Amino acid sequence: MESVGAFRIFERSVMKRELQYTEYYGDDDSKAFLKMKDIYGEDIVTKLECIGHVQKRVGSRLSKLKKKTKGLGGKGKLTDKFIDKLQNFYGIAIRSNAGSIEKMQSAVIAAFFHCCSSNRNLMHRQCPDGKDSWCRYKRALSDKRQYLEKSPGLPNSVMKVIKATYLELCDKNLLKNACMV
Repeated sequence: MESVGAFRIFERSVMKRELQYTEYYGDDDSKAFLKMKDIYGEDIVTKLECIGHVQKRVGSRLSKLKKKTKGLGGKGKLTDKFIDKLQNFYGIAIRSNAGSIEKMQSAVIAAFFHCCSSNRNLMHRQCPDGKDSWCRYKRALSDKRQYLEKSPGLPNSVMKVIKATYLELCDKNLLKNACMV
């Protein structure tokens, strides 16, 4: 939304309807929000973000990191397919735990390690236990079956590089403002 238009809508709400908006939906670089957050004086407007926009940031940031960092991409390393997988798991983790920031954060972190896991380097400690788990490895454990990881995972060297970027997107303040829209 254009910042001038959004400002007018918020401003007119007081005069015409005697109400104040308390929340604003926008994306990461919303200039409109900067103009409107203090429009009502001490009654600050809260910025909320669509889960889809937040989820998309995973792909954008990891793709930028891959282009910027020599040796990060390529076969057996960080591929576009793997970035898509991480992005999808991130979105599912947020949507599945929308009622609790702590559960949301825990699920997003578990999704990272789950996706990076391989047969040589199992990283499913943070995945939920039990027969109803979304993690196939944990389901196999609960059924006392052997499980072979189909994904090659990521080498530790690549994982260490992308971990900080991914975990920035697990910030409680960011997750708190991610809404199902």
